[in-house]
Amino acid sequence: MYTWLPLSSTADLAQIETYISNEYGPARVARKLADGISNAVKAVLIEENYIDKDYRSTYYNFYSKKGQRYRADCVRLHFFDGTVTFDGKALRLASSVDQYLTHHYFGYMVLRPTGIVTIGRTVLSPDVRSGARGRIITAKHKVHILGYKLEVDGFPSMDQHHDIAVCAHVACWSVLRHYSERYNIYREFLTHDITMMAQEFDPGGLVPSKGLQVSHAERVFQEAGTFPVLIARRKDVKPDASFYRQLIAYVESGFPLFAAMQSKQHAVAIIGYEWRTAPKKAVRGMKYAWDEVQSLAVVDDNSLPYLSIPIDGGTPYSAEDVDSFIVALPEKVFYPADAVDRLAPTLFKLRRLVDLPAKENTIIRYFITTGSGFRQFVRSRES
Repeated sequence: MYTWLPLSSTADLAQIETYISNEYGPARVARKLADGISNAVKAVLIEENYIDKDYRSTYYNFYSKKGQRYRADCVRLHFFDGTVTFDGKALRLASSVDQYLTHHYFGYMVLRPTGIVTIGRTVLSPDVRSGARGRIITAKHKVHILGYKLEVDGFPSMDQHHDIAVCAHVACWSVLRHYSERYNIYREFLTHDITMMAQEFDPGGLVPSKGLQVSHAERVFQEAGTFPVLIARRKDVKPDASFYRQLIAYVESGFPLFAAMQSKQHAVAIIGYEWRTAPKKAVRGMKYAWDEVQSLAVVDDNSLPYLSIPIDGGTPYSAEDVDSFIVALPEKVFYPADAVDRLAPTLFKLRRLVDLPAKENTIIRYFITTGSGFRQFVRSRES
């Protein structure tokens, strides 16, 4: 039921295929992990016969009704650093450095037995994600394994199912699962819940796999008890600077965003940003925080979490491909970002009264205050 796999490098992750049956897609999972995590991960604990609530929600309502037979249990992978050892007979974990295993734990990944796109509910620390940069929105996720209570700071992610859920469902699920872990007032929604919340009635069959419109995503967040605000980019203005200034204002305030890209037929969750290493070339007049952003961090169902995308000209996409986004606000936010964007420049009319610097020496940043900041600066750990 438990297998300990020590790693000398991420290339050793290919051994996962030896211990996990094919319906969990171990070869694809191993390649994805080897390409996406750093050598700081020195061991993997493979937990078999794991009951995953998200997979069970789709199993009982969808997979068990199909002609093909699917297993009801999952496999969960746990990631540790090089100080942790495992006693297979006593089923005990220990660290050679201290007694706090949480300090040496990098998170988990659930594998569902669906044959394809098998990566289910995953929470990884940004510290071991190769290429993760800047500030990432995270929450503490509790993990119970072998009687130990561990915690990992991260943002939830998973691969889309293709049949019962697509990329937009996953983006909604990621944002709402983060809210349920970060704030007590929000309940937990499972994968099948998200599928059903998007529709006014039970669509039945394979209809969910046909996709999700932005209006459906807005409905999901409304049904979840949040107050969604939809911001769309103006097509007659290129670039629409106000659109991106609002985007960074919400992300800097700690709100993950559901972002839609019509040209790519894709949706992701925007969960972080990175400042430019060097200031942008001096320009006359006022500057905004968006002018100093180097890249955005996203949760994309095609990749491991914390994928970094550039502001423009990136592959497979960049921030300029985002057409609209939804921010799921709490009840008591009375002043939206676009209002601040319009009014902030007028403060300079009162410059002499409030002792503001010259416009050329000013960068405007604004926050939607919720009383809790939860941004974390991340540097990828390579060893």
